[in-house]
Amino acid sequence: MSIIKLENISKVFHTKSGKITALDDISLKIEKGDIYGIIGYSGAGKSTLVRLLNGLETSNCGTLTVLDQNVQKLSTKNLRKFRKKIGMIFQHFNLLWSKTVLENIELPLKFAGIPKSERKKRAAELAKLVGLEGREHNYPTQLSGGQKQRVGIARALANNPKILLSDEATSALDPQTTDEILDLLLELNHKLGLTIILITHEMHVIRRTANKVAVMEKGKVVEEGEVVELFNHPKTKTTRNFVQQDLDPKNNETSQYLKEFMQKNHDALVAELIFNGSTGNEPIISQVIRKFSVDINVLHGNLKHTNSGIIGTLGVILTGKEKEETISFLQELGVQVEVQSFE
Repeated sequence: MSIIKLENISKVFHTKSGKITALDDISLKIEKGDIYGIIGYSGAGKSTLVRLLNGLETSNCGTLTVLDQNVQKLSTKNLRKFRKKIGMIFQHFNLLWSKTVLENIELPLKFAGIPKSERKKRAAELAKLVGLEGREHNYPTQLSGGQKQRVGIARALANNPKILLSDEATSALDPQTTDEILDLLLELNHKLGLTIILITHEMHVIRRTANKVAVMEKGKVVEEGEVVELFNHPKTKTTRNFVQQDLDPKNNETSQYLKEFMQKNHDALVAELIFNGSTGNEPIISQVIRKFSVDINVLHGNLKHTNSGIIGTLGVILTGKEKEETISFLQELGVQVEVQSFE
């Protein structure tokens, strides 16, 4: 069931410098329970899209349906009610520094007119849920970056939202803390049935957490689908760039080494082996060596877990009499093989 549906959405801003098209004919469906990633570089239109989803902006054309409501047709009163169903976490936490962890979490409940005793009970439950038990009376200055973001997450959950929007929520965190926050989001998705929208420019965040992803460029969605599928078969240059950055492919030094190697070994083949969930756990290379008269020199390799399975790449040099047979065998096993050219 689609919990969010965008149909031919466009958004144009009129500035002194002229017309800026922030969103250009976007259509997307996000299902209940998805962790849906929206990735793009700066200026792709991600932030504008977020502001549409929670009713802070309206589109120039198209239809936006969220939780079975046409967001653009909601009255001011109904829009306020609607926003309670959508929680949001931010890159820079947006905490009140003069208030404790519990007081920050309580804020949405206070604005909603919830009695004080009920607010405190709910805030304490949420602090425990996000791993802040024992820190309830600390102030933000006494917390690490990851702990501050946990407060932000707890506050976003105060009104029992159906949807959680994460706008670059891990960009200010170190890698280890980022993974801890992403693990928390996965846990909340499973425990609470939350639909989570991840806005990011980091493919690591998508790979680690999301099950589906849309890639944005210049206000358009240039590619979308299952995360594993996009990693294994990126169709656009932008998607390939994001995937390559995350998988840390061969660097310039390796490329130079390969050119020199191929000048001396004309019969060799350089190939990129791309694994998916079904092939990532199999001892494929050892099978190849036992079966064929071929030598394999490993250049680089990455095998990483996603929310939906295993993906990865292995760069190899193949030498020997049965190189072509080896490639055919790998393809039969479900490994995608891309032979590199160095002409």
